[in-house]
Amino acid sequence: LEAWKLEGRWGEKHTQAFLKLKELMVSEPLLRSPRWDGSHFIVTTDGCKEGFAGVLAQRFTTQLENGNVVEKIH
Repeated sequence: LEAWKLEGRWGEKHTQAFLKLKELMVSEPLLRSPRWDGSHFIVTTDGCKEGFAGVLAQRFTTQLENGNVVEKIH
C-alpha cells in the first residue's frame, strides 16, 4: 500500500463512513452475545504460513412476522 497514498484523497466523509462501518461490524445483528443455554458452538479456523484466525459462532433461528423461519449463524 505504500505505493498508493491516501493523502489528498481521504477526507472527513471517508473517516465518518469508516467509523460507521466499524460501529456496524460490532453490533447486532452482525455480532451477538453467545447463548449459554446448551446451544452448540461452531468453531471455524484457517491458517497459512503468514498467520491463522478463528471464529466462534452459534446458530440462531428466528420466526418472521409472515411465518417464515430464518436460520442465521452469528
